[in-house]
Amino acid sequence: MRQNMKSLLLSLLAALSVLALSACSESALSDPEKEQIVKQVEQLETAEYKLLHFQMDYPKYQAELDGIVSDSYRDVISDRIIFGYNEKEYRAADLMGMPKEEYEKHKEHMLGLIHSMGMDEEKAVLRVSEPYGSEGADGVYVYVSESRELKERLLSQTNRRYSLDNASGSWTITNVDQDKVTIGSDERDDEAEAKLNGLEYQTHDGVKIVYRDKALAFDGWK
Repeated sequence: MRQNMKSLLLSLLAALSVLALSACSESALSDPEKEQIVKQVEQLETAEYKLLHFQMDYPKYQAELDGIVSDSYRDVISDRIIFGYNEKEYRAADLMGMPKEEYEKHKEHMLGLIHSMGMDEEKAVLRVSEPYGSEGADGVYVYVSESRELKERLLSQTNRRYSLDNASGSWTITNVDQDKVTIGSDERDDEAEAKLNGLEYQTHDGVKIVYRDKALAFDGWK
């Protein structure tokens, strides 16, 4: 009995320690720091959206990342697929040194495909949270909720959790975790709701995420 009580007490102390670290890292932030952190997340979200919708080429995208992401984050995203067609995939590394003329040809082809599929009227709304404390004393989390719609019908919902670190003396994005669901046109309301309810990154320490009032809005492929 005493052994069980001791184990329970140790577990409670460990949980309280984690909560204390999380609360400290969050509460220690000044209002200007919070705004800076949120601005960096919004800057990366905007650059990502424009890159994937051919509104920004890769050199400009890389420039947008300067000073807001870590070197390790750049390394992780350097091998991801940006677009593809005709059984050919184009990764970030392929775009780094691609001549502008070649990029423009790919852009024209992809936009033509999107238009032919009727997807060029897609719209997206992104909501960003305030910084939340993480388990590390030098880290915070920021959550993003992205909804994509086509003609007022929900296409997909993506929740992201940004990890930021201040170990080097300035805040940088070190990692992005995400969970995404797509909603088919033939899915019933209850099926769509079940998918949405099952998404990760809707809560922080068991409490529902609160997003800022001002949202980011994008007009898709225009």
